[in-house]
Amino acid sequence: MAKEKLTGPNGIVYEGELVNGKPHGKGKMTSPDGVSYEGDWVNGLQHGKGKNSLPSGEVYEGDWINGKPHGKGKKSLPDGSVYEGDFINGKEHGKGKATNADGVSVEGDYVNGRANGKGKLTTPDGTSYEGDFVNGMPNGKIKVTYPDGKIEEMNC
Repeated sequence: MAKEKLTGPNGIVYEGELVNGKPHGKGKMTSPDGVSYEGDWVNGLQHGKGKNSLPSGEVYEGDWINGKPHGKGKKSLPDGSVYEGDFINGKEHGKGKATNADGVSVEGDYVNGRANGKGKLTTPDGTSYEGDFVNGMPNGKIKVTYPDGKIEEMNC
């Protein structure tokens, strides 16, 4: 496949491989507003491995299916927050770990972008909270482990 450059009427530029006039293979698309995607394409959609960058500073790098993050990936936000793990249809879904800019992390099960199911929240001082999570928050019986090794159980 030959590499080509196309410029659309809306200012979007695609440089890469084409099949039947659509991005297919390796290529990079950029828009005037600063959105860019570089990676694999199938029939005009992001599909395979790729990196998407937004003008806000948000970046997703990983697996794509039919134009959406799907599979293993990493999403970084401009404030320093990061989620690394499974994605389904563009949302954090499956096993993953999110760490916010303050260093608090939640590792475990994610459903539609939120911690839901079994998980472990760890604070920067090393305190951890293990148990069930609902909508991103510990819920029910939680095991708390402190940096000094002390362990206790509590209900949330």
